[in-house]
Amino acid sequence: MRRTPRSRTLMALVVAVLFALVVAACGGTSGGGDGEDSGGDGGGGEDAAVDLPECPVDALENVTAADPVEVTVWHSYVAKTQQALEDLAAQYNDSQDRVVVRVESQGNSYSELQRKYQQAIPSGDLPGIAILEDTQNQSMADSGTVIPLDSCDAADDSFDTEDFLPIALDYYAIDDVVWPVSMNLSTPILYYNRKHFEQAGLDPDNPPTTLAEMRDAAQAIADANIPGIEAPWVQVSNPSFVESWMTGAGVELVNNGNGRDEPATAATIDGNEQLLDLFNYLNDMVDDGLLNPLPDTEGQIDQYTAMATQRSSMAIETTTAATSIEAFLKGQLDTSQLSSDGRINVEGLDLAGLDIDAAPLPGVEEPGRPQVGGGVYYITNTTPPEVQAAAWDFVKFINSTESQVFNNLQGSYMPLLESAVDDPELKATWEDTLSGQWLALGFNQLQTGVDPEAPGITLGPYTEFRDELGTALEDMYFNDGDPADVLGEAQANIDEAITRYQEENF
Repeated sequence: MRRTPRSRTLMALVVAVLFALVVAACGGTSGGGDGEDSGGDGGGGEDAAVDLPECPVDALENVTAADPVEVTVWHSYVAKTQQALEDLAAQYNDSQDRVVVRVESQGNSYSELQRKYQQAIPSGDLPGIAILEDTQNQSMADSGTVIPLDSCDAADDSFDTEDFLPIALDYYAIDDVVWPVSMNLSTPILYYNRKHFEQAGLDPDNPPTTLAEMRDAAQAIADANIPGIEAPWVQVSNPSFVESWMTGAGVELVNNGNGRDEPATAATIDGNEQLLDLFNYLNDMVDDGLLNPLPDTEGQIDQYTAMATQRSSMAIETTTAATSIEAFLKGQLDTSQLSSDGRINVEGLDLAGLDIDAAPLPGVEEPGRPQVGGGVYYITNTTPPEVQAAAWDFVKFINSTESQVFNNLQGSYMPLLESAVDDPELKATWEDTLSGQWLALGFNQLQTGVDPEAPGITLGPYTEFRDELGTALEDMYFNDGDPADVLGEAQANIDEAITRYQEENF
């Protein structure tokens, strides 16, 4: 299986030293790979740049039901996604008697969980497994606290990654090594109101595929003077969508091939003509009354209320919203909870009048070219070997076709395995339900729409990068910031963050 090629030998050697020190301090591990071939089917193989920390898959051999191993899983999921994880942990615990998995919430956001994880690193008091945002992949690899998938793949003859989505492995590979041991996948798609399209003389079976077509559709809806519409397009100022638009267009946002060829040393957003064009496009859409931007705050749901009350006709959101949107279309969502600030009264909403559909993400020049998103599992190497082995055993359970299907049906994250789509229950759900059809659309977008040569950014201070890009968006939208000026300021702050990260970690 292909990997994204990189040349990061010096940094990788430093990281290898950190790994060795951490593992030694924790008593080391037993079993594991040979340090040269992290292979297995789909592993890093002979091209891996450095020896990897071992995965002690055999350390469970002497564990008995009389004294089971406990594995703590840190997460920040809520609602259906949290319930799906808790149910899977319960299913695993019931399936065997040597390991007890305990699921612990560490807040309601990935950022809160990441802060707690970083704060716990000096003491080594880390969970057996941490489920973090995809943006943390480089920082987790650099931290010296996790065991990569490729180490466990090499050490466990009963496991391989042949069934994993290639684009997921490409995205999470650093120096030809895949670090997360499992992935909950999502991707942005377009949700739109079919009735509004019909009223505007648009074909609801042919929604916009590019940003230019998004403007044309928004203008047609505005010109139709449909009662109640405030802005045809409502959009949370989520910088990840900007990243997807640029990645899909082959545009770098940090140097050195988006950090894939060499460690990124600077952002490439100041003076980036394609990015500036995108910011100007979005700003013009707002000025022309075609786009209603919303702050990207935790718990933001006003985009849903705008669609529910038919004040807007289009919104870009991730596939994880699919089941919630279908629920409220069926009147199964408590509409009293739809407003984040109490401004919008949705009591008495005519849900029967809604006709929402979904389509691939409109791109800059072509449809469906986003980068991978979602949550990712990491096994820590600061716990005793038997806990690491138990964590890996649970991960194998999570990575089974049955678990992947369950997680998709219950929690809306798309399955990691290509074989999951052959499951009769998932196949029926993807064919017969709206949310299933939308998830199938997203899964196909990941398979065919993501450019394997440009899987997305890898960067140590990725959180800071995304925060600054989001601040630039909101300064433009809400503070009348000039697009070129806000991007220039973001560039300076990101470059400082990259420099600081290098100084603190290497």
